[in-house]
Amino acid sequence: MNAPLIAAGSLAVIGAAVHGVGGEVLVVGKLAPAMLPPSRFGGPRATKTMLHATWHMTTVAFLTVGVALIVAGSALHGEPARAIAVLAAAAFTGFAAVAVGLGASARSAFRHPAPAVLTATAVLAWWGVL
Repeated sequence: MNAPLIAAGSLAVIGAAVHGVGGEVLVVGKLAPAMLPPSRFGGPRATKTMLHATWHMTTVAFLTVGVALIVAGSALHGEPARAIAVLAAAAFTGFAAVAVGLGASARSAFRHPAPAVLTATAVLAWWGVL
């Protein structure tokens, strides 16, 4: 059993749940099509649909990679576990880099937990790999 991988995966799964439910209730569900611009794919409703789908695809990505970390830390052993853990650690490193690079500032760090949670998940995952 690899405790850091299981901890990273658990944090990711919890984060995915918060992202999915919180995003639906607090962000996507509150978007009024009248507030959104049209795109070349359609009007404001199409824009909302694309945002909605993208939001939940991200949630599924967090969930999938989180479950992979849990499986790598608990059910698999040897090289298969390491390979999956490296892939998952790299994915969360990328997620964290996007969140920190595009969204983090000293002020926003206290308003939104994503940069800290994604970074903590990546660190735990790499710890489990090493």
